[in-house]
Amino acid sequence: MLAKYPLSSAATVSSCAAHATSPVTLPGSEVAELIRLARAVLLKSPDDLAAIASAAPAMTGEWLIAFQAERARAEAEAKFWTGAITYLMATTPGNIANDG
Repeated sequence: MLAKYPLSSAATVSSCAAHATSPVTLPGSEVAELIRLARAVLLKSPDDLAAIASAAPAMTGEWLIAFQAERARAEAEAKFWTGAITYLMATTPGNIANDG
């Protein structure tokens, strides 16, 4: 889909490179599994979560670390997209709707 809108010059590519501070990673099986785990955690009652934490504190600690790492990755990805959007809006002639 984006192939029909290629960047046309090396100068454009090099100027955009300054804003490409973070690679974008599409969700893979690991991320999908982590999303399923997070959804399962959100569906548990506080008592259920307390019981899990009591029975397997190392496991819940690993979950916390994994969730925090995924959040940091998602925030970096959001900054990447925000940078691309901001740069494009700043360098494109007027009358562009701001959806975000």
